[in-house]
Amino acid sequence: MNSAKPYYISPAFAFVAYPNRDSTPFREWYGIPEAETVVRGTLRYQGFPEFISALVKLGWLDQTEKGWLKEGITWRQITQVLLGINIQDESTESFLVEHIKARVEFPNESEAERIISGLRWIGTFSNDPAQLRAGTLLDTLCARLEVLMKYDAGERDLVMLQHKFLVEWADGTEVSNWKDSDAMRSNLVLQQTLTSTLETYGSKTPGGYSAMALTVGVPCGIATQLILDGVLKEPGVHAPYTPEVCDPLRKELEAEGLGLIERAL
Repeated sequence: MNSAKPYYISPAFAFVAYPNRDSTPFREWYGIPEAETVVRGTLRYQGFPEFISALVKLGWLDQTEKGWLKEGITWRQITQVLLGINIQDESTESFLVEHIKARVEFPNESEAERIISGLRWIGTFSNDPAQLRAGTLLDTLCARLEVLMKYDAGERDLVMLQHKFLVEWADGTEVSNWKDSDAMRSNLVLQQTLTSTLETYGSKTPGGYSAMALTVGVPCGIATQLILDGVLKEPGVHAPYTPEVCDPLRKELEAEGLGLIERAL
């Protein structure tokens, strides 16, 4: 997440992107061995990586069981332990904030206030008893976020996916929307950006499917139906990277309203 950079898709979204897991096999899976750079990334809203980084530095994402996480412990007491402050000591919020600033080392006061406000919203400074789960800090934090971040009536989730290719055509084909003069063009490598973008929202209908459920479940259902119909015949388990698998899947997904919009820039 420390390598997150702004990523533009639409003026409506302030995204950042960063590499996610191993990108190296995708060059072969996509059949583009000539590609110089291949990155499999994750999109998040701006500010998300920095907030998660603060949680990591403070120890909130620790997955090991803690013997001191006992029923009745408050959120403030947990924060004290994470900051190395005696759990029995009385600590004010301002005292905890100063220790957090020393631990996380924020780049500026504005960023410090933004993230500390988020910690306050979660409740890490409160004297309320923590609802413990599985004896770990991560599970206990997740239990809290499940309450705070659940969807209210009328709220919908969003799934955003984009493939982006920066292409230098081997045959020297001119880019159709090139606007500069022939003189300038002769001194530059002709490069085109191709994008394929999916933007899907959950159902407006109460009890309807979320965007995540649709984009995960519908392709699985379509693939099952294609197997039953005899369209997909190859035995075994196969990732959808070949035209024989992808083309019929893509056709049915588009019919279900889950097609991607392709553009050449």
